Amino acid sequence: MGTSVAQECVDDKTSSTRLIRPITPIKPVKCISSNYKKLFHEIPCESARASPKSVASSDHSSTQSPPSAWSLPTQSESSNQSTAWSQTPTNDRGSPSNQFALGQPRLQPSSFLNDGQTRSYHLDVVQHPQRTAEFGSASLSRLPLAPPVVVQLIVRDRFGNSIIPEMELPFLIAHLSLFSDDGSRALDMGSSPTGGAPPRRLLYGNIVSSPQKLRDLQGRLGLYFLFPDVSIRWRGRFQLGISLLRISETDSSGVMSIAAQGTVLAQARTRPFDVLAHENYVAPALTRFTQSLLRQGARIHAFTPNSP
Repeated sequence: MGTSVAQECVDDKTSSTRLIRPITPIKPVKCISSNYKKLFHEIPCESARASPKSVASSDHSSTQSPPSAWSLPTQSESSNQSTAWSQTPTNDRGSPSNQFALGQPRLQPSSFLNDGQTRSYHLDVVQHPQRTAEFGSASLSRLPLAPPVVVQLIVRDRFGNSIIPEMELPFLIAHLSLFSDDGSRALDMGSSPTGGAPPRRLLYGNIVSSPQKLRDLQGRLGLYFLFPDVSIRWRGRFQLGISLLRISETDSSGVMSIAAQGTVLAQARTRPFDVLAHENYVAPALTRFTQSLLRQGARIHAFTPNSP
């Protein structure tokens, strides 16, 4: 290499008549490969992942390419990776496998919905009273209305489907009131027909009822209010009014509690019935529905017909 440099100097001197001193040749340092080996020996994690390939040195070039472990993936390797991703199992919606979706929260419908504003309530008197006997001042000898008053409660959701509101049942009651035979006057208090006694409460007995799950004559399950122990103090012709009350209230957080005053949800009326003198009373025969309720365990006073 020194001779070549000297020749070049002679040529330069001949052509340009300038004196150029010979250049001291530079010996190449062939230690790059060992430096790479030293580098990867000092980093065990890199050597554990992939061992770098040896780099061949050339006498014609001192530039070295980095190890293949540091190089970018080739086009074939990129296509292999994309193929592997496309073969990842997917779910029904085409998203990656469940291992990427297990930590994602799922929306659940709220269980604190207040359906009180979207439900409808209806009372249907399925068994009307016919007659009873007045008991006057002898409350221990009173006789109940026969047949007993039975009222069905029908609750429908916002779609019109008949439902049984289990959580609301303990807070629903039915209450009886006494009216004149045409239903125009409420008769909470009344006097004796002879006028010999001061006004007293006319309706007597268990005038409040809770809903019960019972079956009708066709075997269909429903909600019913039973009034088997209701008597009238004085004779006459009357009518009963039934009011459905909700005795609970719900605060903003959805907690239900007893309300200070009940809310009327529905009302119904019975057909007019007669209250007779005790000596003129004849108990009507048991209806098929009353017998069915008795077989289901309902607490109803059953009286057999008798003659005056």
